[in-house]
Amino acid sequence: MSSGSVSIREKVFLALKEILLKGGYSHLVLKDFSQGLSPRDKKLFWETTLGVLRWLERIDWGLSRQIKRYKRLPDDVKVCLRMGYYQLLFMDRIPPYSVVNETVEVAKKYLPVKYHKFTNAVLRKAVKLPFPVVKGIDGCEPYASVARSHPEWMVGRWRRWFGVKELVPLLNANNQPAPFTLWINRYFTTLSEVRKILREMGIECKPFELLPGEMLQLLSGVDIADTELYRDGLVTLQDVASAFVVKVLEPQPGEVILDACAAPGIKTAQIALAMKNEGRVIACEIKEDRFKLLLENVKRLGAAIVEGVNDDVVSYVSTVEDEFFDRILVDAPCSDLGTIRRRPELKWRRTVEDVLSFSSKQKRILDAVVPKLKVGGTLVYSVCSFEKEETFDIVERITKEYPLEAVDFKELLPDKIRDCCEDGKALFLPHKTMSDGFFIAKLRRRG
Repeated sequence: MSSGSVSIREKVFLALKEILLKGGYSHLVLKDFSQGLSPRDKKLFWETTLGVLRWLERIDWGLSRQIKRYKRLPDDVKVCLRMGYYQLLFMDRIPPYSVVNETVEVAKKYLPVKYHKFTNAVLRKAVKLPFPVVKGIDGCEPYASVARSHPEWMVGRWRRWFGVKELVPLLNANNQPAPFTLWINRYFTTLSEVRKILREMGIECKPFELLPGEMLQLLSGVDIADTELYRDGLVTLQDVASAFVVKVLEPQPGEVILDACAAPGIKTAQIALAMKNEGRVIACEIKEDRFKLLLENVKRLGAAIVEGVNDDVVSYVSTVEDEFFDRILVDAPCSDLGTIRRRPELKWRRTVEDVLSFSSKQKRILDAVVPKLKVGGTLVYSVCSFEKEETFDIVERITKEYPLEAVDFKELLPDKIRDCCEDGKALFLPHKTMSDGFFIAKLRRRG
């Protein structure tokens, strides 16, 4: 089970080191390390790597009960043990002897000699021990943190905000893989045509429940970016909650619209296409590499009225004193804690201070762009987070400081999730909406 001279478990080990020890992002590392793998090997590689990241707290708890000085072990040794321990506990279709032997081979290749027999002994003992059960009750924060593998500070916040009844399903949902969903570019094609092409390629799919006429859920493992469907702009990967943003914005042909934080450009293109490529879409992105990606996606998806601005939106609006916008989208930089299903390393990387820092950035952006909204114009604010400081607190503040009023948009959402929307604000929770954690607010500037 190998690709060239590097086994799948070696790739898992090296990918985990890149993510846990060097600060890499899982979606980028996984894409890089899985090049050239067969679909079967790629599935195992992704499942194992993301599984370790999801269950890191539970894994470390189990290993620390077995190894007295576990916390003092070198980081790369812990990475190797975590990889093997996860497979023994969570992947019962792989024979334990195979897990132990291949993990020891990784240890022999990458760890000091004294840890070769050590790794073997630890994992062989883990095979013989009963499955380690965390004892406690769901409402107890330390128990929930270990049993459901989330940082205790995060568990405490969500317990206080959502209550125990919502907390446990939310934690459970975060530990499940997110569905891979495709937005269909119906300006170029139809859902049925895309479905037919995918089937001919041997890729299983089905209409996604919340947007069955506009999105497909992939049931087979495939790198959609390597297909002509993607390169020709007929499809793009997008979470369903994100797909609602442009629906809520309701762009109209002929308008002038500002996309304040535009990369990677999917929503930017969707705005232009909803306008039938009539009018102007000004798209700001400060980072050069992300600005390049923005331009590539806009071109790929067929958006012809986008004017890219490689600058901070705060700086940009200060240079266009006489220009006002019919609609403004602020899909703001955020903690991304709503995307834990896709990027589980964020659980162990983010802090409360990060949430507050992003909240300050969001306020700065809104303070800059709100005065540029026309009277009667619409502002949509969205983040892939459900932290209070990045969502409800932000909207409460700007509606107090500026002549903005909430606009109800329940009718724009599917019946199944309309309960998540109230007073012009919608909070999407993974266990309730089959989406990433997400927040959308719709506001109108009063006269």
